[in-house]
Amino acid sequence: MRNPAHRTPVLRRQNHCGSFPADLTQSVVQQIVTNLQTTVMQLTKYNYQAILFKYAIYLLLFPGVVLSYPELSSAQTKKTTATVAPGITKAEPLTRILFLLDASSSMLNPWEGKTKMDVARSVIAEIADSLPSGTSIQTALRVYGHQSINTANDCNDIKLEVPFASDNASAIRYRLNAIRPKGITPLALSLEKSADDFPYDANARNIVVLVTDGEESCGGDPCAISLLMQQKQVYLKPFVIGLNLDPSAYSAMDCIGNYFNVQQPDALRSVMKTVVQRITAAASVRVNLLDEAGNPLETDVNMTFYDAATGIAKYNFYHTLNYRGIPDTLQLDPVISYNVVIHTTPPIESKALQFTDLSAREINIPASQGFLKVELSSSTIHNNLNSKIKCIVRTAGSPETVQVQDMNTSFKYLTGNYDLEILTLPRIQLKNIAITQSSTTSVKIDVPGVVTISKTFPGFGAIFINDNGRLVKIYSLNENLSNELVGLQAGQYTAIFRPKSSKKTTESITKTFQIKSGQSFQLKL
Repeated sequence: MRNPAHRTPVLRRQNHCGSFPADLTQSVVQQIVTNLQTTVMQLTKYNYQAILFKYAIYLLLFPGVVLSYPELSSAQTKKTTATVAPGITKAEPLTRILFLLDASSSMLNPWEGKTKMDVARSVIAEIADSLPSGTSIQTALRVYGHQSINTANDCNDIKLEVPFASDNASAIRYRLNAIRPKGITPLALSLEKSADDFPYDANARNIVVLVTDGEESCGGDPCAISLLMQQKQVYLKPFVIGLNLDPSAYSAMDCIGNYFNVQQPDALRSVMKTVVQRITAAASVRVNLLDEAGNPLETDVNMTFYDAATGIAKYNFYHTLNYRGIPDTLQLDPVISYNVVIHTTPPIESKALQFTDLSAREINIPASQGFLKVELSSSTIHNNLNSKIKCIVRTAGSPETVQVQDMNTSFKYLTGNYDLEILTLPRIQLKNIAITQSSTTSVKIDVPGVVTISKTFPGFGAIFINDNGRLVKIYSLNENLSNELVGLQAGQYTAIFRPKSSKKTTESITKTFQIKSGQSFQLKL
């Protein structure tokens, strides 16, 4: 007889709609479960009647399978976060909000009929409860100054009371009710330890909301710690809510993050709601690249949005005019402030842009542009000369290179005046070349001539031009070549040469020769 342990397990269930047999192998059961899981998740997300009907049919035909998998009605109905390729924005990125609460002894001070702690406790619990449920937002609570009395000067009195989880409001409320202010204010160390609270996730938005009624009391530098954590991309620029702090504390708090000073208890709820709105919403921003008439018609150029505090690039876009001919609207994270670089030639930068009110914003950036075309007057004798001749473009009066442009090409620049240095032999210098809106400035130079230099013996030499009676070297001959091809602009030149084998300076050879545009010349040394 066959070992019963080797038999394929089956699920037998009397069909409730007649005599339909139900001998199902485990693989079939698993397939049914998989289909049901998919159906329930679709039902939760879309609520389609067709999906509801499909679920009902499964329940009618296979009640044993449906009812024996309770996860179909609980865990499997939770939304999942899809993996998204780098550079593509997630529909619902994970946002983690850490409430960092001051529970130092000063939080027992009265504030219009209540203690500061009572006001903060109530508002934080209310705000945590008001956040959208689901897996896209997680909250946590870290507290300092609540375990050791003030006279102990315990700068390590810091504790994560509620770790990150979704739908965490009840846990946060419970711990808040148990906390009693006692100690001091280790603000910098609390911000540093907060970094450990955020599980690693390169795509998550990590945010600290600090609620405090006092400044650092342990000698730390909370501003430096906050900036370091932002630079390490542990968390974004924190929110700092001061509870009736003295105006003199502004500089010490504003450098930590987005600072709000609440002077009355009733205002705390409004400020906290504003903070949460900035955390959970996006700012609509339109970048208008203006031409000289002030119209937003310039486009098709890269834009990079950098975190103004850390210098880290947050967004890269290619500016676009939409189907209505106006700049396309962007959705940006309003938590941080930005420096935006428009990658025109030369680039344009606008600094410290903030989108705190979440209303539609327009950024107007003058970016009028035109074209510069540099070209040879005719074809060269040798085509490889074209690729060797370059044009260095600089803003007029500036030593910095804006662009190195190839000959016989056209390139877009911001309107204005430019100095050109064309790398012919000798070099051609052109000053204050104007580039105007939506037009092409064309610069033509004479095509070079070509000199073929033949040397009987290898040796040392150079080519010079006469500059008001002074010889200026423009080209050094290759001491190991017997023949060289050199492109030169039209003009008179002097070649000075001495064979390697010669040990007498007086055996140097000097020859003067003339080059004409587009013509070749043979020079024997």
